[in-house]
Amino acid sequence: MSEIKITDLSFAYKDQPNRLILKDINVEVEHGEFVCLLGPSGCGKSTFLRLLAGLEDPTGGTLEMNGKPLKGSSLDRSVVFQDYGLFPWMTAGENIMLALQQKYPKKPKKELKEVALNMMKEVGLDESVFKKLPKALSGGMKQRCAIARSLSIDPPILLMDEPFGALDAVTRAKLQDLLISLWNHEEEKKTVFFVTHDVDESMLLANRILVFGQSPSNIIYDKKIPEDLKITRETIFENSKILELRNELINHINRDVADHTTIGQNG
Repeated sequence: MSEIKITDLSFAYKDQPNRLILKDINVEVEHGEFVCLLGPSGCGKSTFLRLLAGLEDPTGGTLEMNGKPLKGSSLDRSVVFQDYGLFPWMTAGENIMLALQQKYPKKPKKELKEVALNMMKEVGLDESVFKKLPKALSGGMKQRCAIARSLSIDPPILLMDEPFGALDAVTRAKLQDLLISLWNHEEEKKTVFFVTHDVDESMLLANRILVFGQSPSNIIYDKKIPEDLKITRETIFENSKILELRNELINHINRDVADHTTIGQNG
């Protein structure tokens, strides 16, 4: 059974019911897949992620998780946002502890703090960061804190909405490597949905890439990356098979943009 099954999914905001953002999306995702949602800005990738998070309700179609309707938010699905989503009046540690207290309300605070500190260490944050407010942290440190908060509650599904988009290139690369390492070394891999408009980022991170077309958007290309095709920073511009995949992804995006531009001009 697929962990996530989406059937004929459509979405429009209630104040614009005739303007579909997503239309007729059908996809099944197995447990432990790392799925990148790839496409140009404004094509509905983040909206799709919000539907998975239960932060929006579909206009049509169904979302199922393990055979049951997916409705409302849940600690089984944790979200990492581009803007970190940290409460500014709480310290980094308090932000992580808040999530832990929601997940484990009966556990002693001392035990939860130990979990928080261990997870901060996992993502490369010093123990001293626990008592610092978000305003005292760099962008990379804030995002590490947000990732630590999401991972600390050990959700089976991790939803990430362009989490590295606002970071400088060096910090972004470090956090990409961190995420790959954390996911690879889990005994039971989480199912990850990661929104990006960066083709190279999707190839470095994912073992499956879903390309979204122009609005009203659906999935125009679904590519599973073979296990024997190991993509790294060193091979992404050298291996001929990887270069072929990269060009394939770019061509699908560019062709879709060109088709919609032509439709707009003819209209």
